[in-house]
Amino acid sequence: MAKKSIDVDQVVREVLAELDHAPNAGHTDNELVINARVVTLSEVEGRLGPVRRLVVPPQAVVTPAVRDELYRKNITLAYATTAKPQAAGSLRLVLVTAGKRFDPAALVHALGKEDIQVEQHASDCLIAAADQLAAELRKANTLGVLLTRHTAAGLCLANRHRGVRAVSGADAPAVANAAAAVGANLLVLDPGVVGFFQLKQIVTEFCRSGTRECPEVYQEQLG
Repeated sequence: MAKKSIDVDQVVREVLAELDHAPNAGHTDNELVINARVVTLSEVEGRLGPVRRLVVPPQAVVTPAVRDELYRKNITLAYATTAKPQAAGSLRLVLVTAGKRFDPAALVHALGKEDIQVEQHASDCLIAAADQLAAELRKANTLGVLLTRHTAAGLCLANRHRGVRAVSGADAPAVANAAAAVGANLLVLDPGVVGFFQLKQIVTEFCRSGTRECPEVYQEQLG
């Protein structure tokens, strides 16, 4: 059988041409990186497949349709440089339980297995709990978690403090998306609603990116 000759130069030219025309993004099996400043459905259409995390530039505008699609597919949205680089173990997570309906000991233990060290506090007063967390969040490398059955009130009370950007959510992807959107530093949850396993997942995801910068567009109001 005659051997077919291979034009190496031609192969190289074809590969380079494909790279030049490739979409402005990269991916691994579980992560898709898109460099567009405005992320629309056309940017992600047909590319989400096995993706579990979508990474976009820090000031990118992600349309509501894309956010809905990510939520539907249980995909986390992350902003490329919203998190400050931190050495392992340098993150402080301050957890305050408002009320006596939940014992956080099992949660603290589970988070410890994820290398998340927790400073645990309790308060009988939701207002005092929000004030305490606001003071703690002024310290470097600190995130906060407020556990209360009054999540709406907890969010309102916490967000009255300058520099506090509190969010809540029903599951880990929703919380991650909300946290990325505003550079959240406080998570407010009702442990009686989400259940222990989901609670641990949500808090772990919230801590995964470390502390976050407030997006420039919100700096004046929320920074």
